[in-house]
Amino acid sequence: MRLLEQILKEAGADALKSVTFVPGECCYLKSVKSVNVCTPSVISVTAGKREIKVEGEGLRVDRYFEGDLFVRGDVKGVRVG
Repeated sequence: MRLLEQILKEAGADALKSVTFVPGECCYLKSVKSVNVCTPSVISVTAGKREIKVEGEGLRVDRYFEGDLFVRGDVKGVRVG
């Protein structure tokens, strides 16, 4: 995890607002304020001032606690708007 933290720091990113996903497996989102849409093909959330859409098949929210959201399923991609 230290390597990821170093890369984010060098890029000027905020590690508290991040998205990590493994295609076909799962997606982990930090600083989630609300869940807007939750279907087997799309999970849309608000994080900060951005909307983040996790797209795929058989998606489900596995855990959501204190702003951390973990999605399981066949994750095909993530869009940030």
